[in-house]
Amino acid sequence: MARRGEGRRIGVHIDMTPMVDVMMLLVIFFMMSTAFVAVYPGFTVSLPKASLESRQTEQIVVMIAGDGRVAVDGRPVAKGELAAVIRANGSVQPTVSIRADKDVSHGRVVEVMDEIRKAGVAKMAIAVEPKGR
Repeated sequence: MARRGEGRRIGVHIDMTPMVDVMMLLVIFFMMSTAFVAVYPGFTVSLPKASLESRQTEQIVVMIAGDGRVAVDGRPVAKGELAAVIRANGSVQPTVSIRADKDVSHGRVVEVMDEIRKAGVAKMAIAVEPKGR
């Protein structure tokens, strides 16, 4: 005598749709999170710490490395060319953010600020790290 259901096999089926959805969300998350990282290769600056209020505005970033080298928006600038590079930016009244390494001498920062002022910039800001970090 044949038993009932002996000829049928019940297979295990795993639905892959939720796993594919999660994988796509992870791919999109990692793509978006890495796209917003501003990197200036070869030019590292260690900012001093201060309590601050952050503002998001469009600005030119002038970086001063610990050895006194200067870069505008990540591109190195020769001494004496800073004012010309800032004027060539095209903004009518640009805001300049100075990111100076904490080991740079005060005199070098003042020299750079003077060159920026010669370019006709009225608004300057000195970037710092928040004290909690």
